[in-house]
Amino acid sequence: MTVNRTIFGFIKWPWVLVFVCGFIVAFAACVLYSIYASPLKSQCIAPVSLYAVKDDNDVVLTRGVYRSFRSGIDKGRVTFTGNIRHFVDDKMVGRPIPVQREVMFNANFSGDLLLMTITGHHRRLGDQSSDRDVQDYIFPQIHPGETGVTSLYLLEGKAVATGTEITPRVLCIN
Repeated sequence: MTVNRTIFGFIKWPWVLVFVCGFIVAFAACVLYSIYASPLKSQCIAPVSLYAVKDDNDVVLTRGVYRSFRSGIDKGRVTFTGNIRHFVDDKMVGRPIPVQREVMFNANFSGDLLLMTITGHHRRLGDQSSDRDVQDYIFPQIHPGETGVTSLYLLEGKAVATGTEITPRVLCIN
């Protein structure tokens, strides 16, 4: 019976086997580190101030904070805490309208696009806004089953810029 000389070489020089095993362990450690150090965080906070000009004399100011919470890769929820203010002729009309809303979604990725399908929409304690105002100025897609397309941009490996096709881009820094 003949002996395979390559296997015999490993038996004769065990330091080669130790080197190969060490390389595999180091490579696995690098892969695990890159997964845990990825910029995908489980929570993101993004303050926003948005002016919507309806005509020359009618302006709406939306000011608040978006918070996104991820539940795995393909599910999550976004909350908005803030207010909506209406102005006519540079004077505030009425009082600021408090907004406390939450939208839950399922997500699918396609390249740098995120397709979000709404699974639920809820008012939170203290909300006094109308669904129409929320849909016009905060969450364009709020009804279950609606889908929004979002582009994702990773900036310098530290910040994510995102937004639906109707709303302005939001920069999220963790």
